[in-house]
Amino acid sequence: MSGTPTAIRVLHVDDDRDLGGLVAAALEREDDRFDVLTATSPAEALDLLADERIDCVVSDYDMPGTTGIEFLETVRERDPDLPFILYTGKGSEEVASGAISAGVTDYLQKGAGSDHYALLANRIDNAVSAARSRSALEERNRRLETLISNLPGVVYRCRNEAEWPMEFVAGECTKLTGYSAAELERGAVVWGEEVLHPEDRDRLWETVQSALDAGDPFEVTYRILTADGEVRWMWERGRAIGDDADRIEGFITDVTERHERERRLEATSARLEALVENSPDMIDVLDPGGTIVDANQRLCDALGYDEQALRGTPIWEIDERVDPDHVSAYLDGLAVGEARKFDGRYRRSDGSTFPVEVHLVRIDLRGEDRYLAISRDITERKRREDALSALTEATRRFMDAPDRQTVADHAVETAAAVLDEAISGVWFVDDGGGALRPVAATDAARALIGELPTYTGGESLTWEAYRSGEVTVCEDLRTEPDRYNPETPLESEIILPLGEYGVLAVGATEPSCFDEVDVWLARILANTVSAALDRAAREQESREHRRELERQNERLDEFAGIVSHDLRNPLQVATARAEFLAEEVDSEHLTAVQRAHDRMEALIDDLLTLGREGGTVLDVEPVDLGSLARTCWETAGRPDASLVVATDDGVRADRRRLQQLLENLIGNAVEHGSTSPGSHARQDADGTSSVEPSVADAPEDATEHGSTSPRSQAHEDADGTSSVEPSVADEQSSSSPASHAQRDADAPEDAVEHDATNPTVTVRVGTLEDRSGFFVADDGPGIPAEKRQKAFESGYSTAADGAGFGLSIVEQIAHTHGWSIAVTESETGGARFEITDVDVTD
Repeated sequence: MSGTPTAIRVLHVDDDRDLGGLVAAALEREDDRFDVLTATSPAEALDLLADERIDCVVSDYDMPGTTGIEFLETVRERDPDLPFILYTGKGSEEVASGAISAGVTDYLQKGAGSDHYALLANRIDNAVSAARSRSALEERNRRLETLISNLPGVVYRCRNEAEWPMEFVAGECTKLTGYSAAELERGAVVWGEEVLHPEDRDRLWETVQSALDAGDPFEVTYRILTADGEVRWMWERGRAIGDDADRIEGFITDVTERHERERRLEATSARLEALVENSPDMIDVLDPGGTIVDANQRLCDALGYDEQALRGTPIWEIDERVDPDHVSAYLDGLAVGEARKFDGRYRRSDGSTFPVEVHLVRIDLRGEDRYLAISRDITERKRREDALSALTEATRRFMDAPDRQTVADHAVETAAAVLDEAISGVWFVDDGGGALRPVAATDAARALIGELPTYTGGESLTWEAYRSGEVTVCEDLRTEPDRYNPETPLESEIILPLGEYGVLAVGATEPSCFDEVDVWLARILANTVSAALDRAAREQESREHRRELERQNERLDEFAGIVSHDLRNPLQVATARAEFLAEEVDSEHLTAVQRAHDRMEALIDDLLTLGREGGTVLDVEPVDLGSLARTCWETAGRPDASLVVATDDGVRADRRRLQQLLENLIGNAVEHGSTSPGSHARQDADGTSSVEPSVADAPEDATEHGSTSPRSQAHEDADGTSSVEPSVADEQSSSSPASHAQRDADAPEDAVEHDATNPTVTVRVGTLEDRSGFFVADDGPGIPAEKRQKAFESGYSTAADGAGFGLSIVEQIAHTHGWSIAVTESETGGARFEITDVDVTD
């Protein structure tokens, strides 16, 4: 029995259960592929159809409450393609006609005997096979349609004639040509006459016929004219069908972009080839193993080989820095288009070498991995780098040179190393300025020239270069009419002015020995030597200054000894006698005497400080400014005042001297800010009181320890309270508190230390906003602008018991560190001391 080898599941529907069992057994005996399910009613059959895979339904006609045709109609509503055989004992034309109208697959009357069941089995097999073939064909057509619809082109069948008349076209026909498939299929548009480009028709016909005659498929590229007249490039592959090859089937796709890309690539390749051959750089192409497969003429000339000799040569035989064991892995590690740069050293055919800079890039060269190496001779660059390295090393030696003679000795040595010429010398101008006298020369210069000459005005190139300050380069001394010695063995020379000090000359025994790089390096050397000479001169002045300071310190120390011994001893006697007298006599004059003694003691202490320590910085180190300010507050602060530290920075300073500076400034602020007669309490609107300076009560001549600024004035507020407000002139002044408000507002600020309930003065210590130094400010009465210049003068004070040396000591400590100090007005109207030119650290 014909049929497919797969299992066939049959649903037999008959209200006679015994007959259903008999039919199932007979069918399964006829064909072991059958798997028969039995249902005794259409309802039961519909449930099975919903749950099981059924290949064919065999149904009786007469069943209780319905007929087989009605059941068939219900099945067709669910599955129009399921094979359905009406198997009934009631045979009539009417039943058969109704069954056919309802879409029955087959109609068979019941009968007896095994032949009858064999016939039923055959009908079932045929019905299922036909249904499966139909389904497979539909699936294949669906897949084919899906494939064609996704192809970037069209599939076709045409007659093998010159006009290529199309019989079938499917795919992106309209997108490809501008014509519909129907137009081509019915002949409204003829492919060979209206679509093919006229210039390609003959070539295409010959190529296709040649392939067909040989029994081979063909591939062709040609142009078409689209419906709107645009020229497009097509690629086509096809073959003949049928024994007489009168039909062709194939595929056509648009390759315009690829064709244009290839055309541009060919043009680019031609340009690149021309560039490679005419490039001033050395160019070679490597395969993945590191073998040279191509080289330009510039590389051949540089290495001394012809192109044929270089081809096939491993790159490590040319570049001595390439490791042959790692070159393949290195090349493979490059991505296409990735470029790398490195230095190499190429070996010429004669064995000599030279440094190169190599740019290596991986390229896809017509589908093959290749590596393009572009190399450049960097001999001159290396020479410059080596010379600059020598100059850099020499600069350290120059900066350590203690005197001008040492600088001159270093200069001739460095010139020989940097310019690769051993003949050099240095001349310094004498004290009278009338002659350049030799002070240093290389051994080669002395051996060639002997004793170096002394140059005076108007008789040599050397003197003229010194006078003009211009670098002089002589390519051929024999042609120079102003040369000092007509018989000189030198033929090239560079003369380099060294500012006010003299000249440095470098010579050679051959003409034109110095190129632009040499001159450039020589200029750098001359500038370096001049700077070293300046430094040596400053060092000399500094040594002399230090010797003078030492002599002054000796005199000051002697003076301090006199003060300490000759003044303090009598003062101690007077103080003791006054104390003894106070025990015996009760007099108001004794209090004045004791104050005078205290005043003299303070004067002696300040004089000793100025004399013994004023100009000496012992040990500069990083110091935490805030921490030191807190330490100073323990000594110089007062319980009724408060300190605000508005910095977490450090400064480089002598800790002991910086502490002395801060103690003096803080002590100055708390002493005269809290005791000033210009402070008084006022009653605020809410009943609380605060301290506010009064213009009327301010001391007229407060300078060292501050006074109420004359630019501040009291005014009456709307609620009857008074406050201090700067005048218009204050707001326009550069020393106005507004100029410092923003700087202090942004500074880091810790908690108020030594806080009094109502402090008479608050002292702030912080870093300046531009980090050029630090400040000490208070909210006391301040110092008038016209008094501030005198504040740092020794002995100047407005306090009755003031020694007048406090701020003078502060200024001296600042200047000893190399700092600057100025006094201005704080944002609250008090005094603000700014110390600048300080090395502030984090």
